[in-house]
Amino acid sequence: MIDTPLQHPVVVLGSGLAAVSFVGGLRAGGFTGGIIVIGDEAEPPYDRPPLSKEFQREGAVEKIRLDLGRARDVEWLRGTPASKVDTRRKEVQLADGRSLGYGTLVFATGATPRRLPALQQAPMPVLTLRALEDAQRIRATLAPGVRLVVIGGGVVGLELAATARGMGAFVTVIESLGRLMNRCASATLAAAVARVHLEQGVDLRLSRQVTGFAGTALALDDGSKVQADLVVVGIGVVANDDLARAADIACDDGIFVDRLGRTTCPAVYAIGDVTRQRNPISGRFERIETWSNAQNQGLAVARTLLDPATAPYADIPWYWSDQYDLRMQVAGVSQGDDEIVRGDAASGSKFSLIQLHRGRAVGVTCMNNAREFSSLKRLLGDVVLPDRAALADPSTDLRKLLATPKA
Repeated sequence: MIDTPLQHPVVVLGSGLAAVSFVGGLRAGGFTGGIIVIGDEAEPPYDRPPLSKEFQREGAVEKIRLDLGRARDVEWLRGTPASKVDTRRKEVQLADGRSLGYGTLVFATGATPRRLPALQQAPMPVLTLRALEDAQRIRATLAPGVRLVVIGGGVVGLELAATARGMGAFVTVIESLGRLMNRCASATLAAAVARVHLEQGVDLRLSRQVTGFAGTALALDDGSKVQADLVVVGIGVVANDDLARAADIACDDGIFVDRLGRTTCPAVYAIGDVTRQRNPISGRFERIETWSNAQNQGLAVARTLLDPATAPYADIPWYWSDQYDLRMQVAGVSQGDDEIVRGDAASGSKFSLIQLHRGRAVGVTCMNNAREFSSLKRLLGDVVLPDRAALADPSTDLRKLLATPKA
């Protein structure tokens, strides 16, 4: 019998994908003790990626619900936020005045969208897109001819822009930096994405900031104005780590965790978007805000709690994005000091990229090239690269080229 650090009952703060994956992993691993999940939202758990795409087109809530089939005999406290964590007494206080004791506490509190002070008291709806309620309000307004302004050229905002164009809306994207997807894509990928958005009729305003309003228009810092019926702000998120910080758990826009999900407080763990964890490729402590990390880290921490001999979590970060007929897949670090391009990235819609840092592959990107993604990911880590010319040649069979990589 292996000793486990898991103590009863298990209390999870947050009810998103990471929490569902975690509690499902506990039950699948044979844990029979009490589990309580505390969520701010009254909604049953749902998937977030469709909120900017399929949900806007279809509005079918039942299609985005997370499967709770593995999360058996779990007590869900929905619409009941936690207000305080007392780690000395091992107790969580709820906003409704109740207190719950815990043996093991798990933060899965996610993140909150950043706001723009310049958009206070706007004459038109100004929304963010994080929760189902946000998506429902956006969908209620989107229609052919509606003037949508997306502030922020990140993944979610661009997905919404693409979806809205497909629904016949007029779309403007305002980005304060000189290119799109600055934080999560190489310049090559960003240029390809910008080209397609322009071809689809999106008005891209790069290196621009909103300074205020002029009637029903947004005023920009270059003196121009953009008419808007609806504004969606997508300028990133901040970690929901307030409760952890108040409990003297180490945080810095995210709760610091090791590869076992442990925080700096005994019997307290954290998973998903709220965590600041070591990126296995860059070596830096980062917040990894991806669907795959929320799912896989939640499951991995459940397994290691049940069996400490299980290998610690060290998945390579990756994400995907669907925009128009584009399917982007990015793994590892999105930017390096050198890049290998497979295919025509300047004008084509199918190519792959390999990001290098000091001669080592640190990131890979596939645009409409899914069959290469799993092979290219094998380059990441301490691997001796094959011949560069062969890697750059799109006719090269990667499966054969990478059949026996040298460590």
